[in-house]
Amino acid sequence: MILTRECEEDDKRRLLRWCRWGLLKRVMRGLYVAPEPRVELLVRAVARMYPDAIFVGETAAWLNGQIKRVPKIITAAHVGRSRTFAGIRMIRSRVPDDLWVERHGLRRMTGSAAAVEVVPQRGAELIDDLMRFSRDNRRLLAHLGAVLRSRPWRSGNVQRRVVVERTSTFPWSAAERVLHELLDEAGIKGWSANTEMMIDGQMIVPDVTFKRSRLILEADGYAFHADRISFQRDRARQNQLVLEGWRILRFTWEDLTERPDEVVRQVLSALT
Repeated sequence: MILTRECEEDDKRRLLRWCRWGLLKRVMRGLYVAPEPRVELLVRAVARMYPDAIFVGETAAWLNGQIKRVPKIITAAHVGRSRTFAGIRMIRSRVPDDLWVERHGLRRMTGSAAAVEVVPQRGAELIDDLMRFSRDNRRLLAHLGAVLRSRPWRSGNVQRRVVVERTSTFPWSAAERVLHELLDEAGIKGWSANTEMMIDGQMIVPDVTFKRSRLILEADGYAFHADRISFQRDRARQNQLVLEGWRILRFTWEDLTERPDEVVRQVLSALT
């Protein structure tokens, strides 16, 4: 990484020749890097050229370890004008102080702020991840609402608001979200989601629990039930619940999305 503002004029002319020869790549005015730079280098370059830059959206989520796929565009907010370079997008936006952190010299949105920010691109995926690993879903939900309110008039906020509001039932996956919506639309009451239960000395967290009816609903999304270990654990847990007098209805993603009326019918039948 080379900054031309720190170079003499002769060095700058040499850099231009190297660019023509394909030995260097001009990323933005005053900044040159190797022809095929790693994303980590581009991130460092942005932070060096724009000391006030705060990485946002999928870039922040990637830096936080919330997503594995490297973002195609490095996106950062700063106080200057919006600009786009090769693989880099600088947007003029202020990120409130309580919505970003600095680690290893890089400023980025917090995990919860990034999860809300990327809803237009990734839906509720990162919010569900946060809910699944949070020790206090109610507190997290309140924080997600605060994140949304702290950046009003943002493009995509209508979609973000819908997702945050639908998180009020505490879903942990896309399948659970669909199940919750089906129950709400059918006017089915008396249930709670992801409520801890102690069964035979073991903590169990069913997807949906009707405590008075001793009925449990499980939404089997592929992401969390596909491997052999998860399959075995789920069946062992189900056996424990049955032995304790609980009834269990399991619904696949296809059930929830292609046969929603049948899902509702079975739930109502089990409750009557």
